[in-house]
Amino acid sequence: MSPRGQLRLLCLALLIAASTGCATSQQVRDHRPGDAPVAGSDEDELWYAMQRAEAELQRAPQRVRDPALNEYVRKITCDVADDYCRDLRVYIMDVPEFNASMAPNGMMLVWTGALLRARDEAEIGFVLGHEAGHFRAQHSIRQWRRLKDTSAVLSAFQLVAYGAGVPDAALLGALGAYAGIFKFSRDQEREADRLGFASAVAHGYDPNAGADLWARLKREEDTRKYQRRGVVFATHPATDERMSDIRAAADALPNPPRERHRDEYRAAMRPFMAHWLDEELGRRRYASSLLVIGELLADAPADDHGLLTFYLGEAHRRRNVSEDRAKAAELYARAITLPGAPAATWREHGFALREAGRNSEASAALKRYLDLAPQADDRAFVQRELEKTGERP
Repeated sequence: MSPRGQLRLLCLALLIAASTGCATSQQVRDHRPGDAPVAGSDEDELWYAMQRAEAELQRAPQRVRDPALNEYVRKITCDVADDYCRDLRVYIMDVPEFNASMAPNGMMLVWTGALLRARDEAEIGFVLGHEAGHFRAQHSIRQWRRLKDTSAVLSAFQLVAYGAGVPDAALLGALGAYAGIFKFSRDQEREADRLGFASAVAHGYDPNAGADLWARLKREEDTRKYQRRGVVFATHPATDERMSDIRAAADALPNPPRERHRDEYRAAMRPFMAHWLDEELGRRRYASSLLVIGELLADAPADDHGLLTFYLGEAHRRRNVSEDRAKAAELYARAITLPGAPAATWREHGFALREAGRNSEASAALKRYLDLAPQADDRAFVQRELEKTGERP
């Protein structure tokens, strides 16, 4: 589905739901697992609208369909959602921003930027538990009934108009509107935090995991000195307050659990890391990306050092200010000595050597790249570059 089609879909869903009116005097129902709204109620109409949106979302090209990854993320979701698991459908969306969102009908969106930034099951479990908490507490219908007129509805489309700084702003805006339709109050965010925290801890996850994740997200947000706040921070409580609350709750637990399941998480995410890192750099927020990739590298097992060192070099090369070219060359040279370096490391190392006037070494590196990636899309280009130096691949 194109971005324009997604926008039409969102407009349709909102207009259907808005046409029901917002009866603020209605009480929310007793929300038990497996229950559905009362037929003919405004909540029933809202669910119907979101179900139509979900039917289109299922066909969206940005939906990640890998069975193993979907099964793994759903397993974690079910662990922290308890009996509400039966009501939730989890969609992983290929968007390089940290976000997850919960629609009133049980449609949960998880963006790949969140999966990239989390370190283990415990951290992503707190995120997924938070979203399941919104569903359990029926925050969406509570917020919907607070909307007084269509101008409140249309404010969600600010995300569509302005995007979030990635190349396909319309696409990200469309997906962001799903997250932005129901902008929960800070009290509701706090309640979802409490519910998610309790569920994650009950499942055995380390209670400090949520605060660890938010501390890194705050450092990333601080790199964006002159940009508007990201979608993850826009309506949430102040990050310092949030981290303090989670730490205090963790400290208050006698004999807290310590499960992280880091190895399992890394194994599940590893097949997608190169693609997600490419998309991360495609946001062109290089200060942020340098921090994210640098911190991933600091926490990574040895098998991932080559991959992450290469992408750290790519962040410097693409930013290309001050000493970035020299730093990138240094990182490429280091990456080829490390396990997990992609074939492209040899190509960029070769070009960096040629720029330094070390033509013989550059040719050897480029030949090594062609040996490692015989079906590379840029093979003809690299062959021509070799020929310019009098070398043959």
